[in-house]
Amino acid sequence: MSQTRPTPSPTGSLSLPVRLIRGFAIACLGLLLGELAYANPVTDGGEIAAVIQDYLHGSSYNEHDQLRWAFHPEARLYLSQGTDGMREVGIAEYAGWFASNPGQFNGRIGRLLGVQVEGNIATAKAEILVGKDQARFVDLFLLKKLGGHWMIISKTATRQTAPAHGRQVLLVVSNVDTMPGTRLSAGNSFSELIHAYAGFREAGYGVQFVSPDGGAVPLAYIDTRNAEHKARVYDSDFMWALANTRRPDAVNPADYAALMYIGGSAAMYGVAEHPGLQSLAVRMYEQPGGIVSAVCHGSAGLVNLTLSDGSALVGGKRVTGYPDAFEDMSAAYYKTFPFSIEQRLRERSGQFSHGARGTAHVEADGRLVTGMNWESTRGVVAAIIQRLEAGDGEVRQGVEAGR
Repeated sequence: MSQTRPTPSPTGSLSLPVRLIRGFAIACLGLLLGELAYANPVTDGGEIAAVIQDYLHGSSYNEHDQLRWAFHPEARLYLSQGTDGMREVGIAEYAGWFASNPGQFNGRIGRLLGVQVEGNIATAKAEILVGKDQARFVDLFLLKKLGGHWMIISKTATRQTAPAHGRQVLLVVSNVDTMPGTRLSAGNSFSELIHAYAGFREAGYGVQFVSPDGGAVPLAYIDTRNAEHKARVYDSDFMWALANTRRPDAVNPADYAALMYIGGSAAMYGVAEHPGLQSLAVRMYEQPGGIVSAVCHGSAGLVNLTLSDGSALVGGKRVTGYPDAFEDMSAAYYKTFPFSIEQRLRERSGQFSHGARGTAHVEADGRLVTGMNWESTRGVVAAIIQRLEAGDGEVRQGVEAGR
């Protein structure tokens, strides 16, 4: 069965010529090295992610051809039926369910959760949120590389109950693993990551990670004596997401309700000055109801954010972050910092304050929410969710008044 390659999605799907050229190059290289039978985890993982993205975008925007492109023509899908039943369908029938209103968003919000490659076979996992149905689907895929191309040969799914909002949030992390000019390690705070991730997931929000360069990010302050830390270290979906963060140019701010800068020493480098992250944060803040937030050293990401009217995002607003009073300014680590978070926020007319060491301190001023230290992470998440839910109430009231 022949297939015509559809127009690629704006979120990263590969065009047919790109896939053919890449596949040909990989095949030639493998023949030269005598290692054609071995998988390249980076290249194959990226190509598999592109295939799953074709499925996700095609099924979310009724792009029938793009959806079919992801599957082998004889692929079989095993779908839930009733409480404990199963229905088997072919890809032609399944894709036909998405043939109406091409290009129109149908409410399905999907994200890739993981990929595992073994030679010329692979498995993948994705999450689909459908707010109007209060449903969360977890899809499992079996893929095979045939004729130099990865294709889905089978899919199954399970359904769970989820909140109706179907929203997603972005957590911003850094790629820098060494403090500039030293051999000192830098990393993203694991406690802040797991508390933010858990808080949003428990409230039914999808969570994505974004970093300046994309890909794997360094982690710091992991303590496997801590039950929460240990649980996340062995959470394959969570760790896969941290190993495969997205680049800013691969993110559409309209898909997210809030953005949160995570702290840790790495947050001081490569984040505040990154134009892509700056643009992403400002665009999110300036869209209706968009929230920008930060915790601990993550507040460094706020210092260069300038709104479209030329004003500082933090200007005139209550804000916090890790204060100078708690830094060891004589230490080698501090001497590598490009600036003082507190001083830079004050220079941008932020109304900076902090609490006592080791206690949670959160400042929420409109749609800017900040926390002083890692202990404040859950408080920041709670304040974000409270504001998002309040915004829902205002929208509902406005609709009712309009009636």
